[in-house]
Amino acid sequence: MNSRTIAKTSIGALAVAVIGVLAAWPAAAQPEGVEAATLDLARQPAQTGWATQDGGTSGGARATDDAIHVVDSRAELVKALGGDNATNADNDTPAIILVSGTIDLTEDDNGNPLTAEDFADPEYNWEAYVRAYDPATYGMEKEPEGPLEEARARSQKNQAAHTVINIGSNKTIFGLGGDAVVKNGTFNIDGVSNVIVRNIHFQDSYDLFPAWDGTDGDEGNWNSEYDLIQVRESDHVWIDHNTFTDGDRPDDREPEVFGRRVQHHDGAVDIVNGSNFVTVSWNHVQNHDKTHLIGSSDSRETDRGHLKVTLHHNFYENSSQRNPRVRYGQVHAFNNLYVNSGDTHYTHNYIFGLGVESAILSEANVFEMPASVPEAEMLSHYKGTVFRDEGSLFNGKPAKLLQAFKEANPDLQISEEIGWSPPYDYTIDPVEKVAELVRGGAGAGTLAK
Repeated sequence: MNSRTIAKTSIGALAVAVIGVLAAWPAAAQPEGVEAATLDLARQPAQTGWATQDGGTSGGARATDDAIHVVDSRAELVKALGGDNATNADNDTPAIILVSGTIDLTEDDNGNPLTAEDFADPEYNWEAYVRAYDPATYGMEKEPEGPLEEARARSQKNQAAHTVINIGSNKTIFGLGGDAVVKNGTFNIDGVSNVIVRNIHFQDSYDLFPAWDGTDGDEGNWNSEYDLIQVRESDHVWIDHNTFTDGDRPDDREPEVFGRRVQHHDGAVDIVNGSNFVTVSWNHVQNHDKTHLIGSSDSRETDRGHLKVTLHHNFYENSSQRNPRVRYGQVHAFNNLYVNSGDTHYTHNYIFGLGVESAILSEANVFEMPASVPEAEMLSHYKGTVFRDEGSLFNGKPAKLLQAFKEANPDLQISEEIGWSPPYDYTIDPVEKVAELVRGGAGAGTLAK
C-alpha cells in the first residue's frame, strides 16, 4: 500500500483556518529554561482525527504569559490548574502547563508521598475484608455489602480526592524533554472541553483499595477504580505522544486471592459517558491489561451520536484487551501497531471489542502475534453487528480479520457496512512501514526526534 491522504476539505481552506487561529493566539514570553521550539509544540492544535472536527482542539494555545507554568510537584500542578483540586474542573482559563521531571500524585503539599495508611478509613482492614467476603462463606450471589465494604469505599474515596487530578477546559499539559513522569494517580478530564495532553510518561494509577465482586463473571473478579487518563462527558480532547505503563507495581506481581489475581489497575485511557471528538495518537501502551474502554454501559443510550474517537499510530505492546472495546461510538483506528510477545502475564485476549451499536473502521494496522493466537481472536463480540478492516497485516500477511472471525463464529451476523466514513483529512502510511514508524515514533520523548 502506498502512503495516501484522504482529503475531506480543501487544503487552501484549511490553511486559512489555521492561520486565522494562530493569529488569534497571544504572543507569549518564553519561560526561563524552555526552548522556543518546545513552546511551539505546546501550542500546537490537534493535527488529525475526530479532535479536529466541530471547531478543532487547541487546548491552552490562547494562554497569556501569566498562564504558562512550569511545574515539578503535585502542589504546583494543582495550583497551575486553578488552585483547588476539588473545583479545578470549573476553571476554563486557557493555560499551558509544562511538566518537569517526576510528579508523584500521592505527594502532600510538602512533597511527602502518602500511603495506604494515610488514605484508609479507620474501620478498613484488608485481612478482615478478605475474611468477610471469602466466597466459601459469603457466597458468589451478591456483591459485598456491610461495614467493611463501606469502609473500603470510603478509603477509596479518600484516595481519589487526592490522586485524581481534575483538569478544566482550555488546558494543555505538556512534558518537558523526554523524562516527564506523572505517577500514582489519574488525570481526570470530566465535564470539560478542549484539553490536550502530550509527551508524558504516565505510570501506575494504583488502586490501594481494590474491590472483590463474586458476581463478576463465572469466577468473580477483583476490580480497581482508576485509569491513567479518564475522559468523561468531555469533548475535543487530544492525547498524543504519551507512554502508559503500570510502573513498578504491575498486576502480574500481585497474589491470587479467591483464585483470582488481585487487580490494582484499570484503563490506560478510557473515554466514556458521552465524550466526543477525541484523538489518541502516537502513544505507547506497554504491559497493561485493559487499555481503552470507549462507552461504559450498554444501557447508556444517550451515548448515541457521541464517542467519536480516532486512534492512530499507537504502539500497543503486550496490551491484553480493550484496544479498544467500543459501545455506540464511531471509532477510526489506523496505522496502529499491536504486538504481543506471549511471554508475559499480559497475554493476548482481543484487540477490537465490538460492543452494542459500535461502528469501528480499522485501516492499515499491523498485528504481530504469537503463532498460537489465531487471527479470529483480533475481534471479540459484545453485541456489536458491524466492523470493517482495510489493508491491515496479520503476522506479515494481508489481514482477513472479519472473515476469520465469522468463520470461527458462524452463528454471529457481522456486517462490513459500518454506515459512516471519516469526515476529516488524514494520511495513511504504507502498512509495510507502520511497524518501523510506530516503534520509532510512538510514546513520550519522541517528539523532538
